[in-house]
Amino acid sequence: MIVIHRRLHELAGESRGLILLRAIVGLGITGTYVAQALLTARILGGLFTGAEWHAFVPLLGWVMSLIACRAGFLWLSEVSTIRIASVLKHSLRRRLYAHLLALGPGYASRTRTGTVQTILVDNVEALEVYLGKYIPQVLVALIAPMLLLIFMFRIHMVIGAITVVAFLIVIFGPKLWEDQLAERGLKQWNAWRSFKSQLLDSMQGMTTLKAFNASEQQGNALQQEADRLCNAVIAENTTSLISTGILGFGWTTGVALSIGVGALLFAVGQLDMMTLFIVLMLSRECFRPLVELSKAWHLGFTGITAANNVFQLLDTEPEIVENPTPIVASPRRTQPRVVFQDVTFAYQQSARPALQHLSLTMEPGQTVALVGRSGAGKSTAAALLLRFFDPQQGRVSLNGRDIRDYSLTTLRSMMAIVAQDTYLFYGSVADNLRLGKPDATLEQLVAAAQAANIHEFIAALPEGYETVVGERGLRLSGGERQRIAIARAILKDAPILVLDEATASVDAANEATIQEAIGRLAAHRTTLVIAHRLSTVVQADHIAVIDDGQVVEQGDHHALMNYRGVYARLVLAQQGGAL
Repeated sequence: MIVIHRRLHELAGESRGLILLRAIVGLGITGTYVAQALLTARILGGLFTGAEWHAFVPLLGWVMSLIACRAGFLWLSEVSTIRIASVLKHSLRRRLYAHLLALGPGYASRTRTGTVQTILVDNVEALEVYLGKYIPQVLVALIAPMLLLIFMFRIHMVIGAITVVAFLIVIFGPKLWEDQLAERGLKQWNAWRSFKSQLLDSMQGMTTLKAFNASEQQGNALQQEADRLCNAVIAENTTSLISTGILGFGWTTGVALSIGVGALLFAVGQLDMMTLFIVLMLSRECFRPLVELSKAWHLGFTGITAANNVFQLLDTEPEIVENPTPIVASPRRTQPRVVFQDVTFAYQQSARPALQHLSLTMEPGQTVALVGRSGAGKSTAAALLLRFFDPQQGRVSLNGRDIRDYSLTTLRSMMAIVAQDTYLFYGSVADNLRLGKPDATLEQLVAAAQAANIHEFIAALPEGYETVVGERGLRLSGGERQRIAIARAILKDAPILVLDEATASVDAANEATIQEAIGRLAAHRTTLVIAHRLSTVVQADHIAVIDDGQVVEQGDHHALMNYRGVYARLVLAQQGGAL
């Protein structure tokens, strides 16, 4: 019945004062019940001894006052519970979100979106009852009954002993099922997490499911997850109800035996009428805090099992760790020199390296292109430059300093990226553009959009720059999203530009417009171009051909064509020719 999770208690943080206040209010509520019980016992005792009715009017007035006072305490209890929950969830979600950002793309690529969503939403919500209601009520359930048990012992040793035994059964009986309840609680959360992930996949892939006529197949998979969740919930609730049954048996048996023994003692003359009524009333009040605790017990224990997922995320160590004394001054006004020096990187220690002994130099203001087959390691190089990952061997340097010496904020402030799969957030066009420069004015947005050849399109939208683009920007075409991404990069005005297959998913008509915008964007910047469509890299200052994670050829377009090696074969293959 009473389970204290040390780490959850630490998690309470700034809510501890509110939790203590909630417990004090709970003691106040219990106090009003006890006082009302004593007054009721006195009234009943007086009636049975023949006292005049008007003698009870003041006592009835006190009873009404206690009821009104309890109403105020109950209101304050609910308000403090809501306040505790709000403070806790706000601070915890900020902490989780910050940790997710620290974990970075590496963690996100290995974890289902539904799993993260379950932790941030459902698991955090489950902690509300544990800290907001359960923990304060535990304090009440330990303090108030102890005082009442001492009073019951003073009435009669046997009655006190019976009440103590029943109290211990109620407190420690559920411990017998605690491990099983925890195990089933974890299974319930795992089932919920799998179901939610499957549901999210189905919603996001609805178009694909319809196109391949696979809705029924996916529906069957979702039904299996739903059945698994249903069985897990039933199993968890079944175990929880055992504890509820023990509680009910313990307190009702304790009350019945206390009253029965009190009646026998009254019959033999060891208790008077007034004391018997006090036993009748207070034996119930000894267990009221535990009954209230049982109402929060199930959800409170659910919070404990939910906390395992929360702490599992918080305990996950980030792959990218900042230098304790990082460089924070950003050389944004200079054209940086970037060097990959003998870089080897594998996504998993046992996997084949995505890059092997890669050495590449990007001189200030130079445009360097990485080309090669899909999976050759081109995008991996860009991820290392942005420090989404760190190489297992070698280093990437910026102006002669290892990029690990820079703070992540400083490093990424020097880079703008236009990727193949442009991600636009739900919100307006202006909101998405301002990711590049949060304080940008409308005039600056317009200038960037004009440079990206997208202003006329935006201006023609129903609400112009305030038009909502929908989730992932799906209300726009691929070319339109890409030009918004270019405008966003123009607004950022970073000295290093990364173009990762920036025109791979657009048609030929849009490609020329986008290439023109990219040309303006890349001017006077150190630019890394990753391209599969080789017609886009002809004008690059330097081209590096990557195959199987290694640089196999380097030079400009004309030199590589004359070499008649891998690059020349790739170009001719795309043109439909032959060497």
